[in-house]
Amino acid sequence: MNWIRGFAGRLSITARIAVGSFVVAVLIGVVAVIGIRAGVSVILDNATVTLLEHDAEPFAQQVARNPRDIETIPGEGQYVAIVSPSGQVKMSSLPKSLRPFGHAPLTGEETISRVSTSVRDYIVRTAPVVRTDGVWHIVTARSEDANELVLGRLSAALIVGAAALVACFTVASFILARTALRPVNAMRRQADELARRQSAGTTAERDASARELLEVPPVRDELAALAVTLNGLIEGLRASADREKQLVSDASHELRTPLAVLRGELELAELDAGDADALLADIRQSHQTVLRLSNLATNLLELSRIDAHGQRGESNWFDLEDELAAAIDRSRQAAAMQGVDCVIDFEVVADAPATGTVALSSQEFGRIVDNLIGNSIKALASEEVRAEGANAEDSGVPSAAAAEDAGTVTARLTHDDASVCLSIIDNGPGMPSDFVPIALDRFTRVDAARNTTTGSGLGLAIVAGLVDAARGSIRLSSEPGAGLTVDIVLPLGA
Repeated sequence: MNWIRGFAGRLSITARIAVGSFVVAVLIGVVAVIGIRAGVSVILDNATVTLLEHDAEPFAQQVARNPRDIETIPGEGQYVAIVSPSGQVKMSSLPKSLRPFGHAPLTGEETISRVSTSVRDYIVRTAPVVRTDGVWHIVTARSEDANELVLGRLSAALIVGAAALVACFTVASFILARTALRPVNAMRRQADELARRQSAGTTAERDASARELLEVPPVRDELAALAVTLNGLIEGLRASADREKQLVSDASHELRTPLAVLRGELELAELDAGDADALLADIRQSHQTVLRLSNLATNLLELSRIDAHGQRGESNWFDLEDELAAAIDRSRQAAAMQGVDCVIDFEVVADAPATGTVALSSQEFGRIVDNLIGNSIKALASEEVRAEGANAEDSGVPSAAAAEDAGTVTARLTHDDASVCLSIIDNGPGMPSDFVPIALDRFTRVDAARNTTTGSGLGLAIVAGLVDAARGSIRLSSEPGAGLTVDIVLPLGA
């Protein structure tokens, strides 16, 4: 079997179809020839038995009337013998090779036998005739030479006809296969041309080929569906390549600035080698820059993993509820470590969905909550800084109202029959209306209210990527100075 697969693997699809059609046609032809020959042989045998019955009938009638007066004479080619109850042959035209009784048993029932002699083969019939003086037997025989001649000529004609049909069927299959696969060859040539122009063409050719797709045949058949599928694949690959190029470009741009800052800080630390306090300050600043670079690299790896669309996890309602509570605890600790005065709380509906899971692992869901609440904490921290600065300019002392008006972040987890909804609501400075449409893009930052020097502009992009991978949706609602609301809807699967 291995050599058959190896041989078939070296053939084109057209050749495989032609060879397969040839093999199938040969098998069908062989079965048809054997079946027809066997059917004709049975018909001829039945016809011979019928002739034997006709041969024996007049003799049986005479024996029944008077066996001592046999007037009927066997015709040409008729072999007949009459055997008395005592075993004597009263009349016989059997050939010598079949004498005395045709080599067939004489019983009380009719028998049909095939007898082979040194000369030829015969079909022999013995039929009893019951009289008062005993049981007489009429033995008749017919040569099978005529049957064999008919079968031989029929077999030769069938073999010739089957060979012609096999040849015609194979040629027709080859022509039909080439005709059916012609659009595939055209698509292959188009794809080769697109690849050539994309890799080795001029800039104008590359730009033109970047917008071209395979031609879809006008007939809506399987090849047209294949062309549509391949066009979708090409568009997806182009979009993926564009995203990778944009990511590399953006990452290069984002990494250039902190690397330049780190280089300057290290050079400054080298100059301050004799001043321990200045050197310590330089090292701390370098450490913050390294942390920013590490955070950026981690976020880039996370985005790469999301873009790869690997195997996603699943979480039920109770997993999401537990992870939300854990994320709130982490966020409270992070706010306390950053010295941000805010209230972080969560709300969960009491009843759980009857069935269903979301296409996110609990860790991925926790990453979404961490990023959204982390952005809210940063926004509230920047709001506190501006409020304290304003109060200091007015009176030099922070106002009691500002101290009492602490920021709030609320995470709300609800559901309906088909989906789970996560809402993150804060009362921070909000987002400018012109920034909301691009807030989920990579490396985008608002210039004022919600920007920090340590942000990479990837947090919301990671959230959007995880939500999209789970076939969910995300919506941002914001008014400057009135806070930000992020609503995420995740569909429930079976």
